[in-house]
Amino acid sequence: MSAGAADRPSGLMVDLQSEPVGVDPADARFSWLVPALGDGMQVRYRIQVAASPSSFGAPFWDSGPVTSSSSTAVPYAGPRLAASTPYWWRVRADTSVAGDWATPSRLITAADSWGGDAIWGPVGVDDSGAENSWVLLRHEFDLPDAPVLSAFVEAAGRSAEGGQTSQTGPRGGRQYVYKLWANASVAGRGSVRDSDSRARYHTHDLAGALTPGRNALAALCWAEHGRQFIARLVVVLADGRRIEVPTSSRWRAASGARLLPGSADIGGGWYRAPREDWDARHEPVGWTEPGFDDRDWASALVCAAPPDPAPAIVSIEQSLGEVAEAALQPDGRWFIDLGREIVGGIRLDVHGRSGARVHVRLGEELADGRVRFRMRTHNVYEDTWTLRDGPQSVEHWGYRAFRYIELEADPALDLTHAVRPVVLRSPYVGGGAFSSSDPDLDRVWELCRYTIEATSLDVYIDTPARERGPYEGDAYVNQLSQYAVERSYALARYSGEYLTRRSTWPSEYHLMPVLIAWEDYVTTGDDRQLRADFEHWAALNHDRHLDENGLLRKDPVPTAGNWDADLVDWPPTYRDGYEFTEVNTVLNAFQAAAYAALARIAEVVDRPREAAHYRDLADRTRTAVNSLLLDAAAYRDGLDSTHHAQHATAFPVALGLAPADRLAGLGDWLARDGMRMSVYGAQFLLEALCRAGRSEHALAFMSASGPNSWLHLIDDLAATIVPEAWDPSLKPNMTYSHAWGSAPVNVLARWVLGVRSQSPGAARLVIEPRPGPLNSLSGTVPTIRGPVTVDYDRARGTLRVAMPPNTTGHLIVHRAELGLSEGATVEGPAGAAIAWAADRVEIRNAAAGEMNIRWDATLPGRGTVG
Repeated sequence: MSAGAADRPSGLMVDLQSEPVGVDPADARFSWLVPALGDGMQVRYRIQVAASPSSFGAPFWDSGPVTSSSSTAVPYAGPRLAASTPYWWRVRADTSVAGDWATPSRLITAADSWGGDAIWGPVGVDDSGAENSWVLLRHEFDLPDAPVLSAFVEAAGRSAEGGQTSQTGPRGGRQYVYKLWANASVAGRGSVRDSDSRARYHTHDLAGALTPGRNALAALCWAEHGRQFIARLVVVLADGRRIEVPTSSRWRAASGARLLPGSADIGGGWYRAPREDWDARHEPVGWTEPGFDDRDWASALVCAAPPDPAPAIVSIEQSLGEVAEAALQPDGRWFIDLGREIVGGIRLDVHGRSGARVHVRLGEELADGRVRFRMRTHNVYEDTWTLRDGPQSVEHWGYRAFRYIELEADPALDLTHAVRPVVLRSPYVGGGAFSSSDPDLDRVWELCRYTIEATSLDVYIDTPARERGPYEGDAYVNQLSQYAVERSYALARYSGEYLTRRSTWPSEYHLMPVLIAWEDYVTTGDDRQLRADFEHWAALNHDRHLDENGLLRKDPVPTAGNWDADLVDWPPTYRDGYEFTEVNTVLNAFQAAAYAALARIAEVVDRPREAAHYRDLADRTRTAVNSLLLDAAAYRDGLDSTHHAQHATAFPVALGLAPADRLAGLGDWLARDGMRMSVYGAQFLLEALCRAGRSEHALAFMSASGPNSWLHLIDDLAATIVPEAWDPSLKPNMTYSHAWGSAPVNVLARWVLGVRSQSPGAARLVIEPRPGPLNSLSGTVPTIRGPVTVDYDRARGTLRVAMPPNTTGHLIVHRAELGLSEGATVEGPAGAAIAWAADRVEIRNAAAGEMNIRWDATLPGRGTVG
């Protein structure tokens, strides 16, 4: 390792969070990046937890030196931590050389009680007589003139999740309930959707937002149902004193009916998120700041106590973009193209005249030169903002998915530099990178990478536009893609927990949470969800439909409803003529994979009887799928079908069921007739091709330019986030913001760059570059232990792989595919084993560091592809 490398651990995480809040007081898990020091392989660590950054001389807990290579999900083993309390922790990691302490990192523990009352404000009535759901809440308090060690707010907003039901129609906004300010600075939004009966609360850091003397907290809330806001400010002073300011009837409240009149919504029939017709003439100017006169406001109304609190480990952050220059059109409208779609809203900074109106229209597309604000998704993104005299700012409270902005206003208003985008998403860490000799492939990678950056909110959802609903199939792809582009794991963890308890249709989706959980464990090394949710996953299996052969046999489209219906792919136009029979190949492939995952999980959580049971079920189902559903050509759609849809073969191969001696042939069969699956199904097609050793076909699909291609989305549809379908002609109500189509970004990381975790927490990695016809390839794949980089250049005859500290790698190089000639120079870390074969070169048991292969690119390569 480099002698000049830092000797301190970095990248500290607790409970999969880089800025840890809601930490389990008794079962926290610590992770860190081992420094590139000495041989880079950790042999010993020491963790300390203290009450302040300066009190490590007398820490609350000291693990003492622990001889261990563990650096991910290391359990806390000290006395129970106090609830709702900040602590600081640090770690040192020794390799072949002694390391130094990491810079201390703060954590905040989970609350064990609310500490305040749930409140709301007076419900107003519009001029039409309709109930108005907006309320303004505020409270002022004093702080002493003393140094603050830590300050944060624990807050929750309660409302029905929303969604369509036959009994009630759309309910709830499927978004947060409150926007919180501290001294006029935005502190955060909440809450995320509840995965169980407990109420999720957020912990908002107020570092730098509070001052000695008078301070103010303020919240703008909207909810048609539930209507609860509960919060507690915690300030810990450097001298140890603790100050708490909870919500109570002492807070002041006002109706927002005049500020935000009307009861229209933007949800398009799936939910009821409010239209925002701001009337700045009725804004109580300064209400988020200390010193505002709220004597005319009412006392807050105390509501029934919410369920027990549970911490949210995912938050939604707001960032304000640069000024977006507006162009004045000949008809007097102002037009802005942000260049790519965002999730959020806009902020308007103007010097207004009382009563002047600005009509704000947003959309994902243009239609005849105008912004399509009545979207094909049936969302309507149109708001009217009425101004007051003087300078003012108006900003969306809720979120929308849009790229284009159209403003219609008084001709006297110059809006050229008045608009800034407001971007909302969970914190983006980044770190993934990719480039190649194919510029089109690079564009596809960036489309999919940005899709993950832009659409990650409180839980993995299908789209921030039409449904805003969590679905297992979407989450499965989301998780793989997020892991490929950033060292960020909390959103995947919570989404898996949520969907384990709140499963959706169709029948295949019921089997995906256990696959998501296993991928989570292999990636992070944190086994807590495996131990907590095993029974949930077992209950989601379709055991009741098993026949004597070990196959699921059931009605693929139950007459009682769609809950247990089979999907195969969506929309139906992308099913390649799939024949639905009682024994469905795709469903059985998922069931075999779910049984296999449960068997592995049972071994991890020390349940040997269940491990044997599910291993037997997995073997029976896999054997039956291969003996009864696989013929000489490919897999058939079902037991009573002679049809071979592309899906019937893609799913079993992608999920690891296909016999090894059939893989190459099945890969060629899958590639022969082009892309016949949806942007969602493409995940499994691409993965199947790569598992079959046919990366050249997968790369061809990813860089194709036909109608079912990512380049069609970019070049013909002007998409900057992957849409829901390949083209609106086949799904007229499709969104342009659907992360389930982001497969290329994870396939390129896992199967082309070839970086995959082989053991929990990425302790062991396999790196198997499959560049196919690409002449060069370079990329970075994040892991919880640090980034892996792969650089390949066919013309120069070089391959370089760099692994992070505290990992062991297995490099597999396919000689013909990379053009590797005789006489190549192979270099690996000390102790690594180098093995040569006719068709490949392998470096095994390679400890952290670099592996390099150099060859004469003018000589012919050897071996056969695959």
